[in-house]
Amino acid sequence: MTEETIPKIGHFKTTAAFKEHWARISPNLPCDDRILSATEGSPMAQPIDIGGFKVGNRWCVQPMEGWDGTTDGQPTEHTFRRWKHFGLSGCKLIWGGEAFAVQSDGRANPHQIGIVDGNEPRAERGATRLLQTLLSAHREKFGRTDDLLVGLQLTHSGRFCRPHNHKLVEPKILYHHPLLDPKLGIVDFDDSDLIDDDYIRALIDQFIRAAALAQRAGF
Repeated sequence: MTEETIPKIGHFKTTAAFKEHWARISPNLPCDDRILSATEGSPMAQPIDIGGFKVGNRWCVQPMEGWDGTTDGQPTEHTFRRWKHFGLSGCKLIWGGEAFAVQSDGRANPHQIGIVDGNEPRAERGATRLLQTLLSAHREKFGRTDDLLVGLQLTHSGRFCRPHNHKLVEPKILYHHPLLDPKLGIVDFDDSDLIDDDYIRALIDQFIRAAALAQRAGF
């Protein structure tokens, strides 16, 4: 199939066009003409159990790869503004609102927040303030946060690392890939981008440290 035969969701500008597309590929899938409100019985307004935690509704913010942090991994006012809007949105599941790099060379872009240059205290302060910004905004608008579940997505971007320049890929790979290597400009006879067992062991430790950091921050 080509990209033309698989249209993107953004291609459909109206509900009618979207429903027409679904009727062609899956005629038994219903679709409402508009988003129902909670008082109208919207299934999205119903609570859901996630790992024993009762989340207040089924609206969710998916993880995002932020591009508006500082080069030393700190959130900026743009980042805080986005997280405030997460809180004001009414979504009760913030499924890792930000891609948080566990180490410097694993960032997907030079402005991704995370642990940069091993500075965990600085990274923890930034992550804590982000979460508190979201919680305060949500509490002010909705009166409670006990049914709000917020996570933090911990990442290492592997073959897609761009820690110094968003146009320059500095991949960390386990193996060569016949399709992805040419796309990223990696030549199959150059093993300089391959990571070894010591790197992997250290990376595991970094994920553990970042998880502990996220827990201390309140995620």
